Order: sequence, then C-alpha cells, then structure tokens
Amino acid sequence: MSVVTSAVVPRGIFGLDGSAGVPGRTWERRACRVRSVRWVSKPSATMPKTLGKHDAFLGVGSTHGSLTTLSHRGSFKVRAAADTRMAVPTGSKDDDDTDGTGQDTDTTSSSFAEDEKNTNTPVENDGFASLVKFTLPTMAIWMCGPVLSMVDTAVVGTSSLIELAAMTPGAVFVDYPAYLISSSLAVATTTLVAQDRLRKARKRDEDDSQKESIENNEADSEKTIADGMALAFIGGTILSVGLRCIASPTVAAFAGPASAAVVPFALKYATARLWGVPAAMVVAVAQASFLACKSPTQPLLAVAFAAIANLLGDVLLVVIFGWGIAGAAWATVAAQITMGVALVYLLLKEGNRRSRFGNEFIDISTGKTVPDGQGPPSLRKLPVSFPSVEQTKRFLQIAGPVCFLNTIKIIYVAVIVQAVTAISPECSAANGVMSAIYFFFAVMGDGVAQAAQSFLPPSLGTNRAVKVSVLLLVSAACLGMFNGALSWCIAAGVPQIFTNSAEVVLIMKQSAPVMSFALLLHTASMGSEGCLLAARDMKFMTICYLPNSLFAYATLAACLHATGHVGGPCAVFFGVLERFGIFGQLFGGVGQICGNVLNFLGIAGASAGASAMWASMAHFNFMRLTSNMLRMFVPAFAGQKGSPLLRTVGAK
Repeated sequence: MSVVTSAVVPRGIFGLDGSAGVPGRTWERRACRVRSVRWVSKPSATMPKTLGKHDAFLGVGSTHGSLTTLSHRGSFKVRAAADTRMAVPTGSKDDDDTDGTGQDTDTTSSSFAEDEKNTNTPVENDGFASLVKFTLPTMAIWMCGPVLSMVDTAVVGTSSLIELAAMTPGAVFVDYPAYLISSSLAVATTTLVAQDRLRKARKRDEDDSQKESIENNEADSEKTIADGMALAFIGGTILSVGLRCIASPTVAAFAGPASAAVVPFALKYATARLWGVPAAMVVAVAQASFLACKSPTQPLLAVAFAAIANLLGDVLLVVIFGWGIAGAAWATVAAQITMGVALVYLLLKEGNRRSRFGNEFIDISTGKTVPDGQGPPSLRKLPVSFPSVEQTKRFLQIAGPVCFLNTIKIIYVAVIVQAVTAISPECSAANGVMSAIYFFFAVMGDGVAQAAQSFLPPSLGTNRAVKVSVLLLVSAACLGMFNGALSWCIAAGVPQIFTNSAEVVLIMKQSAPVMSFALLLHTASMGSEGCLLAARDMKFMTICYLPNSLFAYATLAACLHATGHVGGPCAVFFGVLERFGIFGQLFGGVGQICGNVLNFLGIAGASAGASAMWASMAHFNFMRLTSNMLRMFVPAFAGQKGSPLLRTVGAK
C-alpha cells in the first residue's frame, strides 16, 4: 500500500509565549514590514504587565517542507515547519530572508535571558517522554503504509518471484510522480491552515468582541481545506491520465533488458494503481489538515479502516481469487478510496457539529473545553467548484519550493533503484523486499523529525533550542541503532516470510548489513533535518541536496564498477568520472572503497549490486547528517547570523 497514508508532517504553530511578564519589562506590540507583526520586549510605563490571555500553543501545522523519506512503495513524507515565533529583525543580509515560500521573514540571532526564564516548552518540562507521547499517534498513522506494503510484498512474493520483482518498477512509476504532487499540496495545506488559525487566535486576543471577524477566519480555514482537496483531486486525475499514456515505454525503459520479463506484470500493477491516484491525493490534503490542527486521532481511525480494506483485499483477491499482483494493486486502490471517504466524512461531521453547536471543542482525553480555533478541522460542504486563481497561487507559493526539493530526492532514489532493478529479476525482487523493510523502520526517523518541527519552534532564538536539538539528535541516534539491529534481524533471519526463492534469500542476507547501516544513518539524519525544518532553513537544505545526491550516485557508480557491473547509466556516469582524472577518482572514492570491501568479503553478482545501492543510500544519509550538524553547531558553517537555532522567524 503506497500513497494511502499521504505525505504529511505536522508543523508547530505557537502562540505568544512569555505572557506572564518579566520583572521590569512589559510587552508592546508594533507593526513591522509588510504583512508582518513583531512582539518585542520593551520597557514602558503605560503598558500593562501582561500581554493578554493567549500564551498557549494553538495547534500544529506541517511540512513536509518536510522532506523526508522515500519509499518506492510505502508512503512518501515530506516535512516542513511553520515557526511563528515573533522577533526583532537584525538587518543582516548574508542569508536568504525567505521561508521557503518566497515570502519575507525576519530573523535575529539575539536572545533574552528573561525570555528563557519564562518560556517553557513541552520538551523541557517532560523531556523524552513528551516526544514519545506526542509522536506515537502520528507514527502509527505513517506506519500503516509500510506495514501494508510488507503485507503486499509477502503475499505476492510467496506466490510468484517474477511478480514480486515486477512490483518495484510498477510502484515506482506510480508512487514517485504522485509523491511530488501530494507532498507539495500537503505542505501547502498544513501551512495555510496553520496561518488561518493563527490569525484567528490573534484577533481573539486583540478583542474578544470581534466574533464576526473570528468566524470569518474559521471560514477561511475551511475554504483552504476545500480548495486544497479540489486541487488534489484535479491534479491526481490529470496525473493519472498522463501516466497511463506513457506507461508502456517508461516501465520498459526502467526495467531494462535484463529484467524485461517483469514488464507485463509491472504494467498490470501500475495500470490498476493509477485508478487510486486521485483518492490518494485527497487523502494527503485531508490528513494534512488534521495533523495541522494537532488532531491525529481522526486520521488514525481512517487508517484503521484502510488497513482492514487492504488486508481483506489481499486475502480475497490474491489468495482466494488468485489475481496475483493485480489483486494486490486493486486491494491498495480499495484502501486508498476507503481512507479518502473516511477522512472526508470526518471533516464533514465536524463541520456539521460546528454548524449546530458552535466552534468550541471538548477534548475527550481531558474533558476540558478547547478554545475556539484549536479543535479538529472541519468542512461544511464538499468542494464543487474550481479554486480561484488567487487561492491557487497561494498554494503554489508554498508548494513550489517543496516540489523542487523533492524532485531532487525523487530523481536520486529513482536512479539508484533503477540501477539495481536492471541487474536481474532476482535482484529487483530482493530490493523490493529490502525496501519494504527499510521504509517501515524509516518511519521512526520521520517521527523524530516530526517531534523537532513541533517542539523546537518555541525555543528558537534562545540557548534552549540547542539543548532541545541535542536531545532530539541523541534520541534519533539511539532509535537508529535499534532500527538498524532489528531490520538486520528481519532481513537476514526470516527472509522466507517474503519469498520462496533461494537466490533472493541469499541476496537479502548478504546485503542486510549495509541496509541496516543506511537505516541507522537515516534515522539520525532525519532528526537533524527536522531541526533545520523547524528553523525554516530551506535555502541551506536546497543547496546541499543536489551535491549530496551527486556524491551518493558517484558512490553507487564506482561501487558497481568495482564489483563487475559495467552496464547501464551508472557505467556511463563512471566513465565521465574517469575523464576528470584524480578529481573523478576522489569524487567516487567512497564507492571504490565500498566495492573493494565487498570483493574482500566475497560478495559478488546481484548481492554486490544490491549492497551497492544501500551503500549509496548510507553515503547520502551520512552527508546529510554531517552537513546539517555543521550548520547547526559550527559557527563557520552557520553564516554571519549564526546558527539557525539561535534565530527566530517572524510570522505573517
């Protein structure tokens, strides 16, 4: 099951901290820059001691700038953080002053000791327990896709080797383009819903009597969700039709001559999966709206229904009716449609409740009334018209940069998967199983990135942000070691639950250590990426992704060449490296070392090819972790404004 759980990551939307006041200081609001408001600490004899009642955090908004993990069959997630902490600008121009959406933001490297004494974060109060409590429901949502992908893989793999091999090119053809659109729209939806709710909260603080204005902001939030769903359905329909027109030549080219036998089965799988793309797009936007409002319970319920539909579909269509790979595809489509219907129903149900009883919401877990603007999202009616040009531009301003960043990631992952798929059907089958295992555990890293985007923003601009980041990174490293060890045990210890082929089992056992090491680094690197996303350091991440991808692909090309795989695009790229002499050798040096290690250990053939792919992935994750940590903690890499953790970002 792939895009059924969408590409979403919540992002923190916070209120105005420190409202209890600081001795000798009061709070004064003033306007600054166009469409921006700043809250500054300034002595005033005429101002009251407190800012107002609104000092709690309002909700959660998302990503996937978030960016994250790619699964050729599992859910793709993209993460981005909406830091709405307000600060005084410095006027420094060494870094970009955009937040990844092309809109102005203000930053400062200074922090007040008084703020640090009066600003408490959930992470500081509860430590690691708060992170676990916050991320567990969301991780359960994200894990549904990888779990069901593993079920699909096991059901198909134990019945047919060639169909198991065909799932990789078929799923890549459908999921990767769908990821680009769904993740970008999810980011835009989460950010815009968060902005709508933040404006509403500010107006409530300014004047409780402005009921009509507050209700208009609630309508703005609902219109944002409706427009996002309309854009998702339209984009998904266009994408589905377009991919259907180019399916045959694209899948054949991806599989390559050595794996030509998988093409008919891959086309059968992809053709069925294309029917579920519009529903998957709607799921991405609807789920983003729930996570933006910090309401994971409702989408978790929808995921449960989707899981049941997928499992029943696999048993009925694959096992009982014998439809094979086509049955697995239709089971996934049924799960996507089921989840889409469930999420839309929950949105409409909440909209009906608001229409009848008003906007206040009672938190079932605490029994307390949640202030207006903090409950789950709502939708009073289904969208029946096209979004306006202005609203479409509003979405594209945010979705555009995210789509660009994800394009780099997709191209990189697609080319390394293609290199392995083209070796042989057995290698393609083994890679499909290993990818299902890898991306199941990769969700853990996404959870740490989620926690960073949710808990770090209120600490940005203070020394506490460094402490929170260290806690997150240590947690990610520990979780990465657990993931690596357990994934190794599954891949090398019980490969028979996924396939009956002895050759596929051998490939899995020999490549499992490299895959596990890549997973360890992935979990740690996602923690660092979540910290930068919380600080909205999108420009740095965009600059780093392209060279990191090229370095990692050079590692793959050099490793494949060293182990005797001399065909395909990787061989062409390695030939280009050789033309640059010493520089080219240095560029592919890591891959050459990996190839020599594999040769020394006696790992050859398809096993060496699969190991080379995971070595490339490990190299990419290591470079991402290293560059992000240098950016956060080493002044020489942080620019003149200093570490992004010590800056605060202005809100609209």
